[in-house]
Amino acid sequence: MGRAKSARYHDLRTGHIPGYVDQERMSENSKILAPALPSTLRRVCLANRANRPTQRAMKKDAAVASCFIITFGKAAQPIFEALPKAQQDAAYEAVSTAVATLLGSEVTGLVAHRDETAPHAHGQMPAVRADGRPLSKVLTPTMAKRVQDVAAQAIAEFAPQIVRGKPKAQRIANGEPRSKTVHRSVEQLHTDLPKEISEKAAEVEKLQGRIAKMRAKEKMTEANVRTLATYERRLSEKTAQMEEKYRILVSATRAVETHQAEREASLREREAAAELREQEVTAQVEGIKAAVEAIRDGTVTRDDDGRPKVTDSTHAALLRPVWRTLGPLVMSLADMRDEMKAGLSRFRDLFRRNELQPDVIDDGKDLLDGMEP
Repeated sequence: MGRAKSARYHDLRTGHIPGYVDQERMSENSKILAPALPSTLRRVCLANRANRPTQRAMKKDAAVASCFIITFGKAAQPIFEALPKAQQDAAYEAVSTAVATLLGSEVTGLVAHRDETAPHAHGQMPAVRADGRPLSKVLTPTMAKRVQDVAAQAIAEFAPQIVRGKPKAQRIANGEPRSKTVHRSVEQLHTDLPKEISEKAAEVEKLQGRIAKMRAKEKMTEANVRTLATYERRLSEKTAQMEEKYRILVSATRAVETHQAEREASLREREAAAELREQEVTAQVEGIKAAVEAIRDGTVTRDDDGRPKVTDSTHAALLRPVWRTLGPLVMSLADMRDEMKAGLSRFRDLFRRNELQPDVIDDGKDLLDGMEP
């Protein structure tokens, strides 16, 4: 549930705000459908899971939310941003509903973010479908392709210019470089990209030097003009490549920051839960000790209306946090003690009379003295 809680905080911009968020633009975000609480999602998942036979109970730390993000390619972003805000929200809702329907699930949260570099929306679905199957098992590679197809069809109703990207297999068949189709991990990107950006910067600087030299010439031949045009084209390409790598590095850095923030939030939650549990256990132990002492000392009794009354302030303070669970037992023992005390008092009165034999009276008094509550 920790990840669902962290994702909800991120979506609603509560708690820790990442450094890449423009806080002045946070008001432009849209809460299309408020994300469900992790506790609510857990109840939904438990109810859905009960619809299929299982051998084990649901783990306490099992995922309760399947979170997704709706993003656009670089060329599609200005097209989408040109739409009115209401249409953007409607488009996000149409895409998320279409995807949820395909997966046999439901959307339980949808928030549009306009306070970052690129427009996007975060969505939420229960981690378990109504038939009891986990969404993680439903979302196979084949299903993932269908999700992209369905999403493209939904967005086309609002922006026909935005089309689905080419599948990876088609891009490879078309001869795209391997570097553009192989995905690297965040760790690999942080290792490789600074070096690649440095290399591109050196190439750009070299081309800029050549262009400066050619432009410095007073007269340029037709060949010089063509060469200059070639250098300028290469410079534009290298600059674009460097900017793209820098954008990927920034995106990877943001992913690391988000992951770190989620881990820190989860750790704080676990520490707070452990501290609370320790306080509860301590209160219970102290409450039990106070209950034993109160019954022994007779400081817990009933008032004239029959309601529980603790006459010792220390015992009362220690019993208060655990009274809901221990109160009935404490009062039962206190009542038994009072009844026993009353019974012993009646027996003493009996043995004080002269109607019994002296040896019987003496034995009775000895017995009663040993039973003093």
